[in-house]
Amino acid sequence: MKKEEISDADHALVAAAVAAVKKPVLHPFGEKSPALVGAAARLDDGGIVTAVNLIADVGGLSICAEPIAIAEAARLPDRKITEIVAVYHVPGEEPKVVSPCGRCREAITDYAPGCSVILRTPGKSDLFKASAADILPLKYAEFWQGGRFI
Repeated sequence: MKKEEISDADHALVAAAVAAVKKPVLHPFGEKSPALVGAAARLDDGGIVTAVNLIADVGGLSICAEPIAIAEAARLPDRKITEIVAVYHVPGEEPKVVSPCGRCREAITDYAPGCSVILRTPGKSDLFKASAADILPLKYAEFWQGGRFI
């Protein structure tokens, strides 16, 4: 995977995700507390959309923050996502950049195949960017051409 340096604008994108995840949200159990994961996506016009994960009583119905941010961006059909980041918030600690799960990697490469993803090495604080395609090798869709499984 090719690692790219991040810019001041990328640090601002991380800060937007941190701000989103720190805001209290109402959970289905009636309590207000910060979300666990926040995401921010930068669009090709410089705009930023943010989202948080949704926790459901039935865990399989919970939704990660990245697809929600992607859905917000998809409402702007003339815009493309250029960068995306997710942060994980452990209560009582500062949120840290987290790598997207497999389902989110699929969603990112479906809706923003040319974007960069801001990441960090586990246990480290230094950030870098990688292309969405680099973090999801052998994407499922690559096995289909012309409506046929190859």
